[in-house]
Amino acid sequence: MKNRQGAGGHLEGRSRLNTDICVAPDINPGRYCVMLRALISDLTPPIILRPVQTFWRRARGLGTHTFEGCYQTLADVPCGEGRYDDAALAEDIAAKLEQLRTPDTYSTFDGEGRSILPLIVGQLGRRTTRVLDFGGGPCAGLRLIADQVPSLDLASFSYILVETPALCRAIKKRIDPILIQRFKTASFVGIYDIVPPVGEDIAIVNASSAIQYISDWRSTITQLVALSPGYFIVGLTPFTDAPTYARQQLNIPHRHIATWVFNRDEFLSTMRTLGYRPIFGADHDVPVTHARAPAKSVFSTIVFQR
Repeated sequence: MKNRQGAGGHLEGRSRLNTDICVAPDINPGRYCVMLRALISDLTPPIILRPVQTFWRRARGLGTHTFEGCYQTLADVPCGEGRYDDAALAEDIAAKLEQLRTPDTYSTFDGEGRSILPLIVGQLGRRTTRVLDFGGGPCAGLRLIADQVPSLDLASFSYILVETPALCRAIKKRIDPILIQRFKTASFVGIYDIVPPVGEDIAIVNASSAIQYISDWRSTITQLVALSPGYFIVGLTPFTDAPTYARQQLNIPHRHIATWVFNRDEFLSTMRTLGYRPIFGADHDVPVTHARAPAKSVFSTIVFQR
């Protein structure tokens, strides 16, 4: 992980990055499973491994590469935009709420910036802290905070998830018993399918692997910034030194998703115009491939402060 240091619409589509042996931050398939896959990949001769991988990916409805193409807008991507608000997919994602039921007793291996949100929450101490997790899937941000902030005080903490309408419906059906089992209360969590109105006292906006799936991303950021959070985390998001472009994500079974790759300077300029300066950044070594890429891109996490 390379460090860098810097001086009301629906959530229409979001997807966690999910590669062959590097999976989504909100999905933990088991450390031993990941290690076994990596070991098999390392020990198998390429002349055997590559055809097997190709067959396995096609059987699961995956593309040969993680990403493909270069398009002017998300609407120009062949699969179209807004492909994530799907009831069946939402049920699969909501099932991951079970991971929130009990604490993760293992230390966190963090190559994707997952410790940044809990670190900031921990630094705020016992001050009233309200976190808005934009595109947080199965309450991924809450799970990270609860697992990594031992001093978390629910009397001064609240969590807001903003997700697609389908996923909100699926999560609301499941979440209360899970919260009550672990935290003895469910009152500190709110689930929304739109950005809440101005007036909410938000300490942190966390948008991990989310902004790149929004067609009108500037408008969405403007809505989130209007909440005046002290910190704005843009996590696991693709950046490039080339002009901003769209591409197609191919590594979700039987489903393709349109996603942006942002010009880093343009994105930073947009945030500065809205009154937020970058205070920390890290590039992540995520093992992905991109067919017909116009330029090199990298997944990064950037923390902005008002």
